[in-house]
Amino acid sequence: MQNRSEAVRISPANRLSRSLEANRPLIRLAGSALLGYVMANSFLFGTVAPFGVAFCAAVGGGAAAGAGLGAILGYVFTLGEITNIKYVTGIMIVLAIKLLFGKRKISDSSTVFATVSTLTALGISSAAVMLASDSTIYQVMVSLAEIFLATGAAYFFSRTRQAFEAGLGGAGRAELSCMIISCTIVVMGLSGLTISDISVGRVLSVLVILICAWCGGEAAGAVAGITAGVAMGLTRGDYSYVVASYGFGGLIAGVFSGIGRMAVAGAFILINAIIAIMTKPYTDIYTVLFEILVASVLYVAIPGFLMAKLRLHNFSSAACPNVSLTQKAVQDKLGDVSQALKEICSTTRQVSQKLEQMETGSLSSVYTKVADRVCRRCGLKAKCWQYQQTETMAALDECASLLKIQGTLDKESIPKYFTETCCKLESFVTELNTQFTEYVAREGTQAKVAKVRSVVTDQFEGIAMMVEEIAAELAGMKLQNEKKTQRVRDYFEKMGAPPSSTLCYENEFERLTVEVVIPAYQESKLNKTKAALDLCTMLEAELDMPTVSVRDKLCTLTFTEKATYTVALGAYQISNGGNRLCGDAYDYIRNRGGRSHFIISDGMGSGGSAAVDSTMTAELLSKLLSVGISHEAALKMVNSALLIKSGEETLATIDITTLDLYTGRAEFYKAGAAPTFVVKNGKATYLESSSLPVGILRGVAFEKSISMLKENDLVIMMSDGVITTGVEWIASELEANLKMDVQRLCEKLANTAKMRRTDGREDDITVLAIQVQKGI
Repeated sequence: MQNRSEAVRISPANRLSRSLEANRPLIRLAGSALLGYVMANSFLFGTVAPFGVAFCAAVGGGAAAGAGLGAILGYVFTLGEITNIKYVTGIMIVLAIKLLFGKRKISDSSTVFATVSTLTALGISSAAVMLASDSTIYQVMVSLAEIFLATGAAYFFSRTRQAFEAGLGGAGRAELSCMIISCTIVVMGLSGLTISDISVGRVLSVLVILICAWCGGEAAGAVAGITAGVAMGLTRGDYSYVVASYGFGGLIAGVFSGIGRMAVAGAFILINAIIAIMTKPYTDIYTVLFEILVASVLYVAIPGFLMAKLRLHNFSSAACPNVSLTQKAVQDKLGDVSQALKEICSTTRQVSQKLEQMETGSLSSVYTKVADRVCRRCGLKAKCWQYQQTETMAALDECASLLKIQGTLDKESIPKYFTETCCKLESFVTELNTQFTEYVAREGTQAKVAKVRSVVTDQFEGIAMMVEEIAAELAGMKLQNEKKTQRVRDYFEKMGAPPSSTLCYENEFERLTVEVVIPAYQESKLNKTKAALDLCTMLEAELDMPTVSVRDKLCTLTFTEKATYTVALGAYQISNGGNRLCGDAYDYIRNRGGRSHFIISDGMGSGGSAAVDSTMTAELLSKLLSVGISHEAALKMVNSALLIKSGEETLATIDITTLDLYTGRAEFYKAGAAPTFVVKNGKATYLESSSLPVGILRGVAFEKSISMLKENDLVIMMSDGVITTGVEWIASELEANLKMDVQRLCEKLANTAKMRRTDGREDDITVLAIQVQKGI
């Protein structure tokens, strides 16, 4: 059965991202309305609910109208029993203040504006209610407390909104505290929403506590627990015990954050179970524990990569502030560079398109120059260019057609119209040939210039993509573990190779990486196997043998966590006609993220020129992929390099298989390449490509497909020389030789392909076999 890959131009994720971006104002308006409704139902003691007014004041721009509408609906159709006229009036006053003063000296989205407008609006509406009724001193004090509570909430909401708009990576302790308080008010609004006696608000409260404990340790867990506990206790009044259980549970859960997510959830469940048994009636224990269990399941179900992004480094910034600030500064700088390059790319492309439109000449310029230089002083010019202009232009068009075919004209080949009417025929023919030759040369030069412009634009775009990916990788790196880093530094000093720098960190998939830089001359003295084993014991992690890179007399040893899988690799080539140089090239690399890349490139034709194209393509891809550059960015750079390499036509196919040795996920990228066979469970299928090779046109894109592999699965990559007699025989050979060694299998397929070709022609043949094996 044939498996055809699909071209990757705009992925579903990119389409969704673009759709969300296009509808951002509408989404923000709807989200503000929904949050406004929830805030209006956040009660204290069952009667006090000023948070809808505060939220409306904190939201800036056009979204304030949505927040106000949602909050008004929340007050009108409230989940609680309260007369909410003063809150609705307060919202109307806030919106009026934003309308009147929001665009003057102070922005309506600022913290000062939010707090002042909340204080003013709720003060006016509360005063009106108190004047209209016989209020006691106690009721006046409650109203004043409510006003200042709403003002504080507006401050928290405003700071939280600003932190999200600026990016969570730069949030400090104050912003994080404001976020926790804001989230707590949101879950207060949902606490009255129950499903079979299970409170949605309390489930979300526990979920927030567990996330904070995992991301920020015991400090964040305790802060989130106490805040959520107080909020839940104040909401209905009969759950004050949660202050102790949530606060202490969050503290203990944070203590276990270094062990793993299951330990965090287990510690929180255990603490809350003990407190619930000791303080609650027997009939309520099951509901309490079930709510915590539901939240724990949701917490554990959050994907690891998302939890890595949610981990907030700021709680740990006191331990290594320089690393945090440096990482953030470098990340921001790379982001600025990437954005600048993208803007340059966009500007260059627009200018290039404008110039192409302006510079696109036509044969009319040839006619004009010939007429100006030959016919201007001719006494018959009025006859030819006025009275018989239609006949003259028709004859010139006939000349143009002949010039495009022949290149030049003479008196014998010139149209009969000119031989009969032109009195300066010889000068006319000479000038026509001269101007046409210059026109062709000018058009060729402009085409080359346009090509260079397009290539430079692609280069800028490719560099921008690479810088952006480096910034994203840096953002995914967690702060280095100072304790582990110090242990590694001490170890290498004892080994007699004091490092110039040491770094221990986890990537976005929570996989440990240890990088040690030592003088290059120390590498030969170091027992790398012993070092890897010792670090495994010291850091309590399964580390693989280090990868080694040497630059500027410094050697970098990179230890990564041992992968689930390894590969057995086989490769075999047969050159066309026994040539010394093969027109195909292949390579295998493994980068530091545990991803292995297998590359085949087939140059156009055979021999030396094809070998240059394919080798250049494979080497450029290897260098880019080995340092973590994405396939799409690498393709753009390689394609532009081939386009500009020489004035002659040059192209090469690209076939890449990327295997994640931790998960078994295989990604197949093809640009004009031959089919790739995948053997799973004894059955062989193949993936084809209909995309163009690189070096022909701008905008070449990979066709991509994905497959999950496991132990003993096989991937066979090949060049076009293997499939000249079809592909069905290859599937049969693979299924018949499942237990054959991969190197022998490559040799058998290559030799069989050469033997099957009986048309008297030959081509370069390359076969690459990858077998997935269990990691050692």
